[in-house]
Amino acid sequence: MLSTFFTSMRNRRLDFWIEWSSTVVLITGVLLTSLNIYPVNLVFNFFGNLGWFVIGFLWRKYSLIVVQTVILIIYLSGIASNVPRLIGAN
Repeated sequence: MLSTFFTSMRNRRLDFWIEWSSTVVLITGVLLTSLNIYPVNLVFNFFGNLGWFVIGFLWRKYSLIVVQTVILIIYLSGIASNVPRLIGAN
């Protein structure tokens, strides 16, 4: 039974792994946001949305591409304004 599970996981396509890893990263980002762990939450959310942006291209879902583009720009501006905090400078 366990070997069947691992075989099925090995046969997954790349988009499956991008989709689910991006989902886990986004959930982590949301958790960090709810715990007010800032600005690290921006980085997690950025990379989670970047994965979904890639998925939009792979699946040719233009609505997903548009939404993720806007979200990525918003997160990128937040990250850019918090670079000193992210690198540990005062």
